Amino acid sequence: MILDVRGLKPPQPTLMILENLGKLKIGETLEVLGDKPFVDIIPKLEEAGYQVELNKVGEFFVLKVTKTEGSKELKMEVEECDEELKEITEDTNVAKLLKAYPESLDILVKYGFSPLQNPVLRKTLARTVTLKQAKKLIGMSDERFEEMMKELKKLEKR
Repeated sequence: MILDVRGLKPPQPTLMILENLGKLKIGETLEVLGDKPFVDIIPKLEEAGYQVELNKVGEFFVLKVTKTEGSKELKMEVEECDEELKEITEDTNVAKLLKAYPESLDILVKYGFSPLQNPVLRKTLARTVTLKQAKKLIGMSDERFEEMMKELKKLEKR
């Protein structure tokens, strides 16, 4: 399986790698082509039991990740969101939103935030982005974002 993450901004490459690792069978390799050397994720992959190889090819980096019998689900270290959510705005952290209003997951998925359906990505992606940043990640229109925000704001009144 080959994955091209060139030109993508963090955390998107890591999220795509995590999503695709879940599809690998023992002995299969995920090859990831990127413009940076994957320094943040390599130690975590090795710690989780994956066989990892990194090569520079021209201007790019190729990360080869092979699932072994000892490979475990990759756990990313993330901070818990303990602060209370007073108001839902475009600067609201997605993890805080999901913690305060679990039903917001259905609204976010409905508006195109489908990676949040994956529990691993929910634990990583949600803690790294605000609603406004997530809008940019998926290329959502301003109109659709406003619709989504109105729907999310209704949760505050419950």
